[in-house]
Amino acid sequence: MFSEKAKKNADACRFCYMCRHLCPVELVTGKENNTPRGKALQVSMIERGMKMDKGSAATMYECLLCGACTADCVTGFDPLVFIREARTEAALEGLTPPFAQKVIDRLEATGNPYGETEPKVDYTGIAQAGETLVWLGNTARYATPDIAMALFAILDKAGVPFAALADEPSSGCELGDMIGQVEDVRAQAKKAGEAMAKAGAKRVVVLDSHDCAFFLHECKDWGVELPEIVTATSFVAQLIADGRLSVHKKDEIVSYHDAARLARDIGEQEPPRAIIAAMGAQLHELYLNEKDNKNPANKACGSFVRARECGSAIMGQMRPDLALGLAKNRYSDLLRTDSRILISADPQAAEALRLCVPEGCETRDLFVMLSERI
Repeated sequence: MFSEKAKKNADACRFCYMCRHLCPVELVTGKENNTPRGKALQVSMIERGMKMDKGSAATMYECLLCGACTADCVTGFDPLVFIREARTEAALEGLTPPFAQKVIDRLEATGNPYGETEPKVDYTGIAQAGETLVWLGNTARYATPDIAMALFAILDKAGVPFAALADEPSSGCELGDMIGQVEDVRAQAKKAGEAMAKAGAKRVVVLDSHDCAFFLHECKDWGVELPEIVTATSFVAQLIADGRLSVHKKDEIVSYHDAARLARDIGEQEPPRAIIAAMGAQLHELYLNEKDNKNPANKACGSFVRARECGSAIMGQMRPDLALGLAKNRYSDLLRTDSRILISADPQAAEALRLCVPEGCETRDLFVMLSERI
């Protein structure tokens, strides 16, 4: 059964077309049932007696939960509420599609969507307890370890004493995305908080924006006790501002991808751009990013809240075909600019963008790039 909040949002969205052009998934598939409106219509029909079937359940997982629809809604409705609850309903009814169930099984068995048992990050010489704790997240630990190692190198160069857990548990974020914010997810969040406390952390520098948004929002709502939570981008930007890092500048034209949970859920846009500026690069904003009327080379128009998401770790594991289409569409935004270098500042964005780099283009992670300039 759906909550009253979910039903209210679904009924409000079911006949509204105003955000359909912003949905990155629909822009790949071209299917109406992939739009927030299409999903809302299905939820409203289920509430009015239609039984959820395998087809409607599958469409609920063809969504990045990126929040473009929510951020752009002038009436304040949130499709993510009923999409998450629809995933819970699908799990309860045994209708979770096989492509999603395999990821849920991995999360429950290993704590990560890849089904890996050993992290690829080298923790040699890294403290396991300390007041400043680096929280890497599953993607950096298992899919993009170069980003984790780059962040470690940056902190070492800045003289920051830090710890990082070799046995870092899952935050609960990914399981929550897959089955809704149920008690099993809260239990994982509590274990993450206990791991932070055991390490003696007073401040946690979070690399993955999905984890960070989860810690700042869901964990706060549930009363899970956590230390101070900061993004890795804001922490490193402050190190540069404080003069603790000497950065070699290089004049080049680049563009920056705003990861949805960093830019929209957390509301952070400036720290990554400050780091890029510190490296001497000229930033040409992507389509639907910030408009800059003072720079004629900037062909963007819109706002950060409308920026297109390029994919996620979970989508890459569930639907590789869809993940590829999402990444290709983001590169099409890059090709509208004078830049051929696309920078990201989130491990999941980096993993997605590495799927299909067009000829003549380059994708870089912000932390890897910075570690090579200090």
